[in-house]
Amino acid sequence: MLLCTYVSQVLVVRIFGGIRLEHVLRKICDRWDNLCIGSFSLSYVLDGSDCKLDNEESFDNMVYLYPTTDRIHAKVEEIKSCSGRTVGSISSGGTLGSISSRVEVEREEPLEEFCRHAETRFLTAGWANLIHEVGQVFIGGVRDFRRSLQRYAIENGFMYDLVKNDKYRVTAKCSISSCGWCVHAILDRSSKQFWIKKLVNEHGCGSTYRTNKHKRVTSSLVASEVTSMVQKKNNTSPTDLSFDKLRWYVEAAKIANPGSLLKLEVDPVSKEFSRLFVSFNACITGFNHCRPFLCLDGTHLKGRFKGCLLAATGKDILKTILSTRPITFISDRNHGLVSNIPAVFPDCHHTYCLYHLQFNLKDHFPGRFRQGYRNRLVKLFNAIAYAPSVSAYMICEAEFYEHGGDKAKTFIASVPKQHWTNAYFQGHRYGEMSSSAIESFNNWILAARLMPIMNLVEELRSKIMIQMSCRREEASRWVSQICPDMDAKLAKRIDKGRSWRVYKSKTGLYEVKSVPAVLVNLEEGTCSCGAWQYNGFLCAHAATVLVKTCGAEGSLAGYIDPFYHVEAYRLTYQDNIHPVLAMDILDFTEGSTRVIKAPKNRRQAGRPCVKRIRSRGEEQSSARPMKCARCHKLSHHNRRTCKEATDD
Repeated sequence: MLLCTYVSQVLVVRIFGGIRLEHVLRKICDRWDNLCIGSFSLSYVLDGSDCKLDNEESFDNMVYLYPTTDRIHAKVEEIKSCSGRTVGSISSGGTLGSISSRVEVEREEPLEEFCRHAETRFLTAGWANLIHEVGQVFIGGVRDFRRSLQRYAIENGFMYDLVKNDKYRVTAKCSISSCGWCVHAILDRSSKQFWIKKLVNEHGCGSTYRTNKHKRVTSSLVASEVTSMVQKKNNTSPTDLSFDKLRWYVEAAKIANPGSLLKLEVDPVSKEFSRLFVSFNACITGFNHCRPFLCLDGTHLKGRFKGCLLAATGKDILKTILSTRPITFISDRNHGLVSNIPAVFPDCHHTYCLYHLQFNLKDHFPGRFRQGYRNRLVKLFNAIAYAPSVSAYMICEAEFYEHGGDKAKTFIASVPKQHWTNAYFQGHRYGEMSSSAIESFNNWILAARLMPIMNLVEELRSKIMIQMSCRREEASRWVSQICPDMDAKLAKRIDKGRSWRVYKSKTGLYEVKSVPAVLVNLEEGTCSCGAWQYNGFLCAHAATVLVKTCGAEGSLAGYIDPFYHVEAYRLTYQDNIHPVLAMDILDFTEGSTRVIKAPKNRRQAGRPCVKRIRSRGEEQSSARPMKCARCHKLSHHNRRTCKEATDD
């Protein structure tokens, strides 16, 4: 046995007949990733003197001098002045010096000095030469060979198929049939050694490039590689991110995106991070062409330092800030928002999310009430919210009280009607009764919420940048005057009123003989059904009047709010968010130059919560889906209650 010692660690290499120095050197390189052939020296002690193992002849002499010795102690020493990896193999007369002289040293381009990328050293760096020559022996037998072959293919970026695979022989070929790469290893029954008998180690498929994904990377493989690392470091924990980098990021983002608003606040006493506000110029200018309607919500961050991400989401764009226009806010009735929005934005309007109010209503009627009864109350409550006039509101409210009694009256009294009903709301909601857009946004950034703050901000910037670019390209292909989705809705509404008769009362005032009959005022832009003025988009009655009186559908666009026009959509996404380059990022360390400290947080007991915390009153289905014996689908019904159409 040859015991190779390096930095208080020992590698045992078995010495057997026919073994070469190259095999030993490659074993050392595989064991320590920072070493490569030509970057270290190998020596042993003979009669008190150091003998270098620098060529095959010196290695043969060592084996000849110690034929009966069980252990030979060798020392591995790194050559500080040497760099690079070896190219080629060791010849019988070649020395380590001659090998290192053949190492290809890549000259660094002068411009690369200004765009230095952090060198990433993968755990797989030592796998590149696990399979390298005919005669190579695998001490662990067939399992050792399979393990080495798997890792070799992952690092070199190719897939292989096993033609033969048993405990006596393994034959593998490149998965691409036109490629000639193959390896054949067998078990020597006399010596019980598993060795490579045939190897064609050249690829003709051009697929030997390492990628981020590989089918041979299994969970067991990852576990085997990481387990030893974790065992050596008992206090393994998430890396502490220096919050000082936010200082650089704020300034760099402003330079890359002029006109953007980024504000970093730090506790003046403790010097701990407090909050960061980010709004890019492309979002600010884009919101001027969107409907003045914003969804407000906060979502908890799941990283080490916790925190909360507060987002303002427009219907057409994300992460926006306000202009001078009166804005309609919609939220889940958070106490902080209810008290602060009127104080900060006195000229704006605040409406409550109907979706959350429904859950609050169900929670107001606890479990002793039947589910069907509570669903009936929710339906009546929705009718109150959508009632287009005060008279309609009173009728719906009376019916709600009739079914809900005093508890229903108590709930209505607790929610000011000017914040959630169409009849009393003074602002414009454009038909949006719930804050589903912000819930969609929170789900969209689900993975980013687990990241440290620096990565979180950059991930959000990248996602919004990509989304704006995609929508800009999509809008450039539209040929209609109204956005496609709204244009399709308009066509359906026109078709709906084909059988209705229209009578003129005076200029701009028409009666539509539908069931029931309604009154349309073109000059004021209103309809007695309430849909036109509340949504800012033509209802079926108004569209029918315009088509039958003007005689052309092309004139309808002038009666539709400009926010629904293709031109407004294009203006929303005309500006783009620029990447924040990290070429000149400062070297932030944990030394005395650190200014911003990480916020103090105390880890809560138990497993961290990842799933969304449901609102009070929101129902949770505890039953698992089962496979129906009739329709063969995973669902919450069985053969007896199945209503799916089948071929029977």
